[in-house]
Amino acid sequence: MAEVEIVDNLDCFAEEFKGVNLHAKKISKAEFETCTFISCDFSETFFCACRFIECTFINCNLSLMKLTSTKLSDLSFDSCKMIGIDWTMADWKSLLTAEPLRFKECILNDSNFFGLSLDEMIMKECRAKEVDFRNASLKRANFKETDFKGALFENTHLEEANFTEAQNTHINLYKNHLKGALFSRYEATYLLEAMGISLVD
Repeated sequence: MAEVEIVDNLDCFAEEFKGVNLHAKKISKAEFETCTFISCDFSETFFCACRFIECTFINCNLSLMKLTSTKLSDLSFDSCKMIGIDWTMADWKSLLTAEPLRFKECILNDSNFFGLSLDEMIMKECRAKEVDFRNASLKRANFKETDFKGALFENTHLEEANFTEAQNTHINLYKNHLKGALFSRYEATYLLEAMGISLVD
């Protein structure tokens, strides 16, 4: 267990939290900078008006975590379960230099990124099934080897995004911005299907 207890109004720098269980609890106005969270349970935790800067989450359960008015910048998530998070509830506007989010080998199913500007975001080797990316700006994002089954893309800015070896990329060419985006040859057939084009051997 971490020596520092996560409570309201905590101001924390460069601490490591291991095995902390905050399931369904509410934390208000706590600030974390350059902190590491390992094997923590923040499922259904309500973070209200908190701040996470340059933090790393490893093997954590963050499913249905709520981030109301919480500031996020330069965060890394490795092997985390993150189902059903509404990222639009966070406070993205008050951070003048918000750095990209990085997800690796995470489960992000049923999450919501609608309308967010998260250029250069990294989402590698993840499961992003039924995720809402509509109206978002994800330019130069790295989506390598991620499964997008059922994900929603509409008026999404994906210029120069990397979808190499991604799966189930059913993205309508007419309804999204894809100039310079990279796709594996097999997945590119899904783009052609949206145009009514069929390929034969």
